Amino acid sequence: MRHSLVVSADGSNTLKLLDYDECYHSSNGACAEALHIYIKCGLEWLWQQLEVEKEKKKELSGGNSGIVIYDIGLGTALNCMVALAWQQNLLAVGKPAPHLHFNGIEKYPIELQEAVLLNFPEHLAEIFTTIPLSRLKEWFYHIHSCNWEEDVEIAPKFLLKKHAGDITTVEGSYFASNKFSSSPCVVFYDTFSPATQPQLWSKDIFCKIADNVAHGSILTTYCSKGIVKQALRDAGFTVERLAGPSGKRHIVRAVVSLP
Repeated sequence: MRHSLVVSADGSNTLKLLDYDECYHSSNGACAEALHIYIKCGLEWLWQQLEVEKEKKKELSGGNSGIVIYDIGLGTALNCMVALAWQQNLLAVGKPAPHLHFNGIEKYPIELQEAVLLNFPEHLAEIFTTIPLSRLKEWFYHIHSCNWEEDVEIAPKFLLKKHAGDITTVEGSYFASNKFSSSPCVVFYDTFSPATQPQLWSKDIFCKIADNVAHGSILTTYCSKGIVKQALRDAGFTVERLAGPSGKRHIVRAVVSLP
């Protein structure tokens, strides 16, 4: 797959897939998009819900609480980096933080020499000031250079497993075979657009996810097209349209409802 380097509006880099003439992230801000859609409206939102539930049950916060993340697809690993930086920042300031088991699916991995051209560590160091730039660079290199199909500890409480595959062929059991699979998980649905890859936005794929994750699991995505929202509803999700990041009016958060 042929790529070119693009600098987005917030100064963070992204790649353009020349074969499809489509960028991996928003040109209005790659890091800003990932932080808003997948952290603020996804991972952080779910963690806050779980903490509220613990308080209602008078259970201790933190402990061995864990959240599984499924990134569809892994791409440049920006979503992985922002999830890692968010978690490690919580730990650094002494706040409760979940163990994270990050699962990235990617059919066409980018080359390591392309990854090192991306400035995600530098950009995230300005946002999460508790984390040294050298450590962010080390983590980013480790994410891209570690083995596939293995659980790899990138940082304390953060496991990464990269799966070389495609959401259209992965078995539904993939979403029910992790350490914290009995608890709600987060799905970062970040494939290329329906215009480019319509086969990745079907009811059947969303059913594969909804039927194999715990009640209360969420899926967040940048795409708020009507056909996508309807496919999610048909698959059993309750769909919520949210305000998007700079340059995008709306995004979607979908919750797996009780049958």
